Amino acid sequence: MWFKNIRIYRFTRDIDLTPDTLEVALHQQDFTPCTNMDFSRYGWVAPLGKDNTQYTHSCGAYTMICARKQEKILPPAAINEMVEEKIIDVETAQARRVYRKEKHTIKEMVMNTLLPRALTRSYLVYAYFDIKNKLLIIDSASSNKAEEFMDHLRATLGSLPVVPLKCQGDAATVMTHWLQDKPPNNFELDNECELQNPRESKNIIRCKNQELESAEIVNHLKAGKRVTQLALIWRTAMRFVINDDCSIKRLRFEDIIEEQAADDNNDRATQFDQDFALMSLQIHELITALLEAFGGLEK
Repeated sequence: MWFKNIRIYRFTRDIDLTPDTLEVALHQQDFTPCTNMDFSRYGWVAPLGKDNTQYTHSCGAYTMICARKQEKILPPAAINEMVEEKIIDVETAQARRVYRKEKHTIKEMVMNTLLPRALTRSYLVYAYFDIKNKLLIIDSASSNKAEEFMDHLRATLGSLPVVPLKCQGDAATVMTHWLQDKPPNNFELDNECELQNPRESKNIIRCKNQELESAEIVNHLKAGKRVTQLALIWRTAMRFVINDDCSIKRLRFEDIIEEQAADDNNDRATQFDQDFALMSLQIHELITALLEAFGGLEK
């Protein structure tokens, strides 16, 4: 359950959203598996797992929710091979050429034939509401998966007045300054960054396991490249890579943090509570520190 990525959305206005109203709404759009003719299904599941019936899990001021997407696996290469075989059969039997519109029809027929026999795969997306601070935190490295989550949440609730969190000023400029000078208090550089030429977007340097204060990095900065991703350590408790859109990926809580929540005598629900409480507190403090370092929220 410990988040590995953070995409932060902020509410643009106050909304009347409580765990109880959220619970009712999510139940009405719960997850159901794909039928024979479905390409995919999306819905809400219990954060605590399939043996639990609660679609929300609250801890203090935070409320966790979880979405599940199931999709059929139809390898494009296999589909194309079957389509080509069907086209050859038609052209041979009828001594004529098959054109684009008919090819599309044949492809649809092939896919409809394969769908009932296709395997499925699923993934979960966790998120939690921080209503007190008007934030929604999503654990997703993919912007597309986060937007898909948001679209389904909006459809479930009717509306959701949130926008991606953006910091004051230009994040790439601020991170470049950190790399040239030094990061803010309680932050230290790790060993990874991405540098981009602002005049040529494809001119990108990615560095891993690299001393970021080395002459090589300094020379790239002198040549005008800017930092678009930067690996940081915060209070020796969390390691992460922050992007210039203020999203965070490859978030790692140091062992001492997870050990504080671990208790072999706890049942699953109690352990989930402890993990969630400690994780949400750490993330809140990290977001607060980052906003201060970046100069606050975009106005």
